[in-house]
Amino acid sequence: MRNRELELFAKKTAIVAAFALMLFLLWRIRGVLVLVFIAAVIAAGIAPVVQRVRLIWRYSFHRNIPRGAAVLLVYVPFLIIALLLATVVVPRLLSEAQALGTQMPTLIAKNITAPLEHYFPMIDLRYLFDGGRSIPRSSVFFYVRSTATAIASFIAVLFMVAYMLIDAHRLRNTILLVYPAEVRADRRQTLNRMAARMSSWLMAQLILSLIMGGAIFASLLVLRVPFALPLAIVAMVGEIVPVIGPIVGTAPALMMALLHSRWQFWSLLLIVIVLQKLENLFIAPRVMSRKVSISPLAAFIAFMAGAALLGIAGAIIAIPITAIAQVAFDEVFVKRRERRLNLGRAGTLLRRVD
Repeated sequence: MRNRELELFAKKTAIVAAFALMLFLLWRIRGVLVLVFIAAVIAAGIAPVVQRVRLIWRYSFHRNIPRGAAVLLVYVPFLIIALLLATVVVPRLLSEAQALGTQMPTLIAKNITAPLEHYFPMIDLRYLFDGGRSIPRSSVFFYVRSTATAIASFIAVLFMVAYMLIDAHRLRNTILLVYPAEVRADRRQTLNRMAARMSSWLMAQLILSLIMGGAIFASLLVLRVPFALPLAIVAMVGEIVPVIGPIVGTAPALMMALLHSRWQFWSLLLIVIVLQKLENLFIAPRVMSRKVSISPLAAFIAFMAGAALLGIAGAIIAIPITAIAQVAFDEVFVKRRERRLNLGRAGTLLRRVD
């Protein structure tokens, strides 16, 4: 009896140790897992387009098109657009961001420090920002290595998206092998519903972010606010986070406008308020009508937790993870409960009493 208890204790200890080791290894490769998740989210957004192309091809030519060919028809234009953005927009974004970082201490010293030094003792912000010394070689090496890592990660994500689109059914069947054979049909339908709803949310969110980011970019150009591209991209990323995201995303643009002239600040503030009202009343209800409803508090907490754990990448993927978790809960628990309460189905928990 004692030997059996020791054997059971050893098994439990081994299971706990294996689980802890698995968590440790997953944490060590968290960077790779983030790239895989980003590729999966992009593939989920493109997959319905691939399916639609196959349906249109079958209806138009009365023959089936292989999934690989449909993926090429959809993914090659997406790949070309992504490469154009990487080769044209990203260099300009980096140069403007570098210029912004260089001029920011001067602008703050001119527009904030100089007026306030008549009333309070102020310090030289330019010395505070650069530390009074040149950039060491280690920092240059760090920037070069970070740039090379970002390029390699971008290429890896593009390849993973292509493989995920081609092998979507195989990946789904591999996931279904975890479940018993008698429930795989229900789980397949659940995965299909999750993919469809997640794709609808992703596409609607991207459309809304592009609309608002483009509007902010055009407004900055019209008002001649410098560094329009990086400020518009920050505003576009802020649209991903509900409620507080648009406010935080447009704050840098308003601050930049304030550092240059008051009329630019008040004009941009008026435009931002009008855009927010148009978004809440007209754009969001139409564009986001099919999206997954996410609690603003849950989205904000997920955003902060993701940023604390994985930095910018964690903040970006936190909202899709929250959406997936909510869809999974809705499909697995809420829908199951609704089906059990359906009086028209045989074998439900409730019966009609005459």
